[in-house]
Amino acid sequence: MENLTFAVENLGAIRSGEFTQKPLTIFCGPNNSGKTWAMYSLYYHHYTMTTSRQGIVGLLEQKPASRQEGIAGLLEQELTLADYNRKISAKLADMFNTSLALLANAGFRLAGLNETEFRQYLARTKTAPFLMPAERNGLHLFFRELSTRRTALLHYASKEDIDLGQLLRDVIHSRYAMPIAHYIDWLNQLPEIQRGPSGAFHEQALELQKQLAGGAYRVERSTGNIRFKPHQRTRAGAPTQSMGLHVASSTVKSLFGLWFYLENQAQPGDLLMIDEPELNIHPENQRKVARLLARLVNAGLNIVISTHSDYIVREFNNLLMLSQDDGALRKKHKYAEDEILKVEQVSACLFDNRTIAAFELTPEDGIYASTFDHVIEDLNQVNDDIYYSLLESRLEPGDD
Repeated sequence: MENLTFAVENLGAIRSGEFTQKPLTIFCGPNNSGKTWAMYSLYYHHYTMTTSRQGIVGLLEQKPASRQEGIAGLLEQELTLADYNRKISAKLADMFNTSLALLANAGFRLAGLNETEFRQYLARTKTAPFLMPAERNGLHLFFRELSTRRTALLHYASKEDIDLGQLLRDVIHSRYAMPIAHYIDWLNQLPEIQRGPSGAFHEQALELQKQLAGGAYRVERSTGNIRFKPHQRTRAGAPTQSMGLHVASSTVKSLFGLWFYLENQAQPGDLLMIDEPELNIHPENQRKVARLLARLVNAGLNIVISTHSDYIVREFNNLLMLSQDDGALRKKHKYAEDEILKVEQVSACLFDNRTIAAFELTPEDGIYASTFDHVIEDLNQVNDDIYYSLLESRLEPGDD
């Protein structure tokens, strides 16, 4: 995937800013700083670009039916970059499933391209994005109940007088933001997806089960139920049993979607987006997640994450700095060669004070993420003050 730059205006907590998408793109920042707003908008851009008839053509004014077949020509001749940016920005409220008033002045623009480059970009082959929302643990358990179509149909099946028009509106219109609605639909299609061709990242999916989940996932073909079997053979003297995902640990729940996507769908060149990959994961395993993501990037998967994890960012720092190593440090600290990252592969942005600012990246220092350093330094200072103040208060007068 080529590097793309996006400009953001009046989007949720974000007043203005820009970010560049690279093979690995990292959004950092405090809570309520707009990271998810930007991630969902980026998802919408890529989704629109890869669903031309329903997406891009939907952004155009109505065309004669006879011209609808010529999608490529239609795009090249009639969709300018300015039109695209204006119309996709106007549809953000629909994508977020919120009021027009809330996003009346919002803008999400593809920047840094001229018209010729934009038309060339439209003509290139692109793949649909896959986004794992931060709500995934709950969605993994309740996706059937949360399915828009299922919920609407069950609601109307219990009524004696059915309003057909309202039924159609409820079935077609999601109750969630587009990325969440798409994830729910994806979960309801697991058995069908499982019957298709395998993904290209089987080895990484196996590693995820072994190193992070500590067991094996399984989706029952007939029911779609998700099962998990721990690798540990016995527990308290009794053999471990396969269990439903609802009784597995929160870490196991959080990682299921990533495992299934890698095992069954992901291909080189695809785009994986994860909101909070550290969700419910111990700091030691957060470092392993960072190394897994780096291996995926080096194997050709494009990745965007939004994170609060200092452990993940610092592990990326290590992988960037090791690009300057001759191999001795990598072997000493047991890093694999395919985990090492180069600065040109990575984009990292700070969301704070209603703006987006690029972090400085260098091979020598990695990502200078001051947002975490300030919090850690403050915590250490408070901890030292409490400890030494209490120690001093316990000393008798005259004690050293």
